[in-house]
Amino acid sequence: MNTLSNNYTKIFISLIISFLLFILVFKFQTQYNQELNQKIKISAENLYTDHNKILDYVKQIVYSGNHQEISSLENELEKMSHIESAEIYFSVNGEVSLSYYEFEPVVRVFSSENQSYYLDPNCKRIPLSEKYTADLILFTGHTENIKDHLILNLAKKINSNKFLSNQVSEVFINESSEAFFIPVIGSHKIKLGGFNNLEVKIKKMMTFYDKIIPKHGWEKYSEINLEYQNQIICLKND
Repeated sequence: MNTLSNNYTKIFISLIISFLLFILVFKFQTQYNQELNQKIKISAENLYTDHNKILDYVKQIVYSGNHQEISSLENELEKMSHIESAEIYFSVNGEVSLSYYEFEPVVRVFSSENQSYYLDPNCKRIPLSEKYTADLILFTGHTENIKDHLILNLAKKINSNKFLSNQVSEVFINESSEAFFIPVIGSHKIKLGGFNNLEVKIKKMMTFYDKIIPKHGWEKYSEINLEYQNQIICLKND
């Protein structure tokens, strides 16, 4: 009986020691994590990326003590969908500094199957972020029939014109690969047609808003066609 009691006592003592060791290690790890978090300085505008995820990447390298992996870490960060460039370095006082820049999307594209992505200024496709949704001009419809560089070029022309960037909320692509501007104000749509002669077509569109709208108002026309040379064809509402 005494032997059985002694065995229980040993097991109990072992459990107590294991528990105390676990508490000690947990406390040490928590304190180390807190100190490490204070030493890691991240300089970035976190719109699309997860700050904590980036912090974990850096901490893994610091834990390993292998500072030779800095360039490797930079490369890994730059492989992330929303990061364009990254730079990390260690200071003499033990601090870790990281700065990175996110891609800046220009336009959001939806396909006819409702798949969506961003295009950056270099025509790189960027996936959407769960963290942040950019307020950009939308291209919708059968966008899969239009090459990305054509979409980007038109989006840039719209964004560069202050009036158009406020008036055009969406560009719709029909099954025939024709583009239509969907305006913020007015019940009309504007048929751009193909992606050729954009400068001329946009100039005619501005003429419509400068000369025709002031005379006839916002609700008179249902469609404005800019396709034809030296003409602005306006279809009246029924």
